[in-house]
Amino acid sequence: MKSKMGEQEKYTVLFVCSGNSCRSPMAEGLLKKKLYTEYGSQLQVKSAGTLGINGNPATLHAIAVSKENGVDISNHVSRGVTEQLMAEADLVIVMADHHKEFLDRHYPKYKENVFLLKLFGIISEKPEKTTVKDPIGENLSFYRRVISEIDRELDRIIPQMKLFIDNKIQRN
Repeated sequence: MKSKMGEQEKYTVLFVCSGNSCRSPMAEGLLKKKLYTEYGSQLQVKSAGTLGINGNPATLHAIAVSKENGVDISNHVSRGVTEQLMAEADLVIVMADHHKEFLDRHYPKYKENVFLLKLFGIISEKPEKTTVKDPIGENLSFYRRVISEIDRELDRIIPQMKLFIDNKIQRN
């Protein structure tokens, strides 16, 4: 039986998009749904935005499509990326190239932990489309396409994420 893990010992995943009101909170909610049953207190999932917007709720469409997928993000409050969030994260997953470029430029010492969602774990053939499009201002069906895309990508990368999580848990 493993001892209780402290904050520092948890495996922390940070999702990053622009405003932290659509893509990253949807990804955060989906990953929690998929992994919290198995990992519980050993895993922490957070989200933030490169635009530094603090205190806004998730968009109504993001809340609606998340609910359709069994996830409640209605209490989400946006926040900007900070040095502390980057330092705490074992894995940072971004939605677009410009998010990775922003983080690499502003937080270079964490560069090796930052991955594009659509490229995480890809060794050979790079997908044609590497960005999860920003649904802000779009209609509900666009949001549905975006959350489905995020959901598919999470299902694809979860096996590798589990290896990372298990590796950290075993070291503690």
